[in-house]
Amino acid sequence: MPAGHWLEIRTGRLVLRQWWQRRRLLEQSWQQQRYIALDCETSGLDPAQDKLLALAWVELRPPLMDFSTTAYHVFATADTDLKQSPVVHGLVQRDFIAHSDPVTALQQLQAVLEGAVLVCHHVQLDWQFLRRAAERHQVKLQPLALIDTLQLEARRLRNQQHHLPRGSLTLARCRQRYNLPDYAAHHALSDAIACGELFLAQAYRFAGRANVAVREFVTK
Repeated sequence: MPAGHWLEIRTGRLVLRQWWQRRRLLEQSWQQQRYIALDCETSGLDPAQDKLLALAWVELRPPLMDFSTTAYHVFATADTDLKQSPVVHGLVQRDFIAHSDPVTALQQLQAVLEGAVLVCHHVQLDWQFLRRAAERHQVKLQPLALIDTLQLEARRLRNQQHHLPRGSLTLARCRQRYNLPDYAAHHALSDAIACGELFLAQAYRFAGRANVAVREFVTK
């Protein structure tokens, strides 16, 4: 058999093995899984044009949040990246003086995401910025799955036949419904922690200590 065919077979087997491992992990109880709650601060809402300014995360092992795992990175930027404003999401120019190396930060994130579920509030937006940054710096980010606390809350409210008024799905408003404390918004680290707390509250409200599979929370 030609060497190319052997390579295709080996690649196919690897993909199949990874698919099976992922499926097996997603069938486990949600409380047995490890999660990374993450938040990005960006110069705008368009991943194709705007830049990643700050990134933070914290690890969750239900029912606990491990604050020893927190990470916070601010990346070098130019005045034009702030869209002519001296303040973006609470960040000012002096915050960028002691900036992180993006490759090092993304490699750290790659390591913690291995075998973990990524949790964000509006995960598709954050994931697009992360993926573009990772591709630009040749880093592979491969979380086990994605969970969106915004979508979880929207689903819960719609199941209760609630009308969803404008602004009802912000991170702060979602937290209020679980009697979680107010945090200063638009700081990557405080928002990552706030998102992690919200996910734990949502998961325990939905599943309690029942043996509910991780896949029940995964973003479709």
